[in-house]
Amino acid sequence: MDFQPHLAVNLLSIVPGRVGGAEEYAVRTLLAFAEHGPSDIRPTLYTVNSFEQAHPELANHFEVVSCPIDGTVRSRRVLAESTWLMNKTKSALAVHHLGGRLPVRTNKPSCVTIHDLQPLDYPANFSPIKAAYLSWAIPRSIRRADVVVAVSDHVAERIRAGFPIDPEKVLTVSSGVQEIAKQPAKPNTTPVILYPAATYPHKNHLVLIRAFEEIADRHSDVQLILTGVAGRAESEVARAIEESRHVDRIERTGRVSSAMMKKIVETATVLAFPSSYEGFGLPVLEAMAAGVPVVVSSGTPAAEIINQPNLTVSPEDVQGWVSALERVILDEQQRNEAASHGLIRAEKYRWENSAEQLERAWRQLLSRKNK
Repeated sequence: MDFQPHLAVNLLSIVPGRVGGAEEYAVRTLLAFAEHGPSDIRPTLYTVNSFEQAHPELANHFEVVSCPIDGTVRSRRVLAESTWLMNKTKSALAVHHLGGRLPVRTNKPSCVTIHDLQPLDYPANFSPIKAAYLSWAIPRSIRRADVVVAVSDHVAERIRAGFPIDPEKVLTVSSGVQEIAKQPAKPNTTPVILYPAATYPHKNHLVLIRAFEEIADRHSDVQLILTGVAGRAESEVARAIEESRHVDRIERTGRVSSAMMKKIVETATVLAFPSSYEGFGLPVLEAMAAGVPVVVSSGTPAAEIINQPNLTVSPEDVQGWVSALERVILDEQQRNEAASHGLIRAEKYRWENSAEQLERAWRQLLSRKNK
């Protein structure tokens, strides 16, 4: 087809280096579409002025229009979406908002990406002002959007069950992986438990630290590596580590580059993911694709991704975490079986599939222009 619909993608909420998983999801999903998507849909990206420099690879594939704000002040971003963005997208047939909410003012068929419903489920994890705003903005956006994109089937089902909307307008566009190992990874001789996560309350570091202490009591060589930036639970996590009787075997790296994280993951014995709340759980999928076994919390999207009940533990069950992690660390056969199963599951989440899911959402959105 020669006709290329003018689809606008609102990325004003994606401030480089400040929104974590939402930034990675947006960039990688768009790149997947650029590589694997059809030629008749080529969106224009509307971003803050620091975005193109941070992600020049997207500018190689799409037209990028930068707003003259750096995005660090949330109120200015919100205002820009209802003024600058609305003016710039006058000729657009539809707009996809990747920031989890619709602008106050919008006059185009709209799609909104919902990463999770945490502000509604656990408002205490946010500042009072942010919690109040999001508890209003997210339900409003879900009700008003023509298409709702969820980052996992788990979130999609929550939206369909929790809001009075047409379930057909809720679609999943998941994260993916580019490469999948051909066989289970070979870990370090020294057993390593890895947890890549910022120290937010729902990430549940304290349970993992307590479980690690019991494992370390019985196994003198096991180590725990924690990567990720400081979050709202940083002081509690830091105190628990300082007071640990095995503090010398707990390593904190802070934020690491993608290349370094890949090396750390590939040499880990097991990736623990005790987070009690996630929209998707990309670190879990990346570990699976690298051939590394994963133990995750029950009732989360990560549990659906791995589909291994014997490696799924209640978030607060310290003894359950001890038992599951020890099985993988001590039993090479179980470790290889878990890793092999993970490699098979990871095949469902290649970026080609994500691009196909995004195309489906965009075609449904663009079809709204005639309704």
